Amino acid sequence: MEEEEAILFWDEFAQDYAQIQQESSLQIAKEVVAYLLEQQVFPISIFVDFAAGAGRYIPAFYPYVNEYYAIDFSKEMLRIIEETIDDPQNKLHLIQQSQSDFLTTDQHWPCIFMAMNPALRDKKTLLQLRKKTDQLIILRTIAEVENVFQPFEEDPVAEKELQLNTYYKKWLSEEAIEWRSCQFEYMVKEEIDRDLFHLYFEDEYSLEQRKQMVQRIFGESLTVESHTKITFELLLSR
Repeated sequence: MEEEEAILFWDEFAQDYAQIQQESSLQIAKEVVAYLLEQQVFPISIFVDFAAGAGRYIPAFYPYVNEYYAIDFSKEMLRIIEETIDDPQNKLHLIQQSQSDFLTTDQHWPCIFMAMNPALRDKKTLLQLRKKTDQLIILRTIAEVENVFQPFEEDPVAEKELQLNTYYKKWLSEEAIEWRSCQFEYMVKEEIDRDLFHLYFEDEYSLEQRKQMVQRIFGESLTVESHTKITFELLLSR
């Protein structure tokens, strides 16, 4: 996806994305704070939240940062941050900037954090980001296993996304750049009924196929509990 197309996509998707983030019950932000305190990253004078999105991590990180720079190429994402996140100490700076423009500036930062950055996909970009900071922190989902819907889904793109942290570690190690990692695991449970299951797969499978799938998953039950195990990994390089 070209940069202009990506900006348009995320501008249009911003409200839905923010809603998804808001509805998430995962305590990942609090656990990341605890780890960064343990590693003596926090407290810190200047902190860059790159590809900040709708600002999911800002409320948790805010108390430990003197000057907080939230950078994203989507003006709609930044607008959501401005409208929904309190800044009582007037230390939150919102900057609309693309990754390519960010990398071409000469400024060096004490710390750059990024969570699920969709544009970090190659070794050159990773090394450029590492050179721009004393501490590079990358958070990604590395595994997501679910028992009701996932057995009938194939998504090679999503599977490749889950492998990105593995590549980051490999690329850093190839350049003898030190890194350490920490994983966070969560279990999400949800009650699923037969109607929802049928509706979910309506466009992908025939009615007869869906009946067989329902029999396999539900048996004689009207509902089943979906279990989703999600694993995040945080990389810290300094």
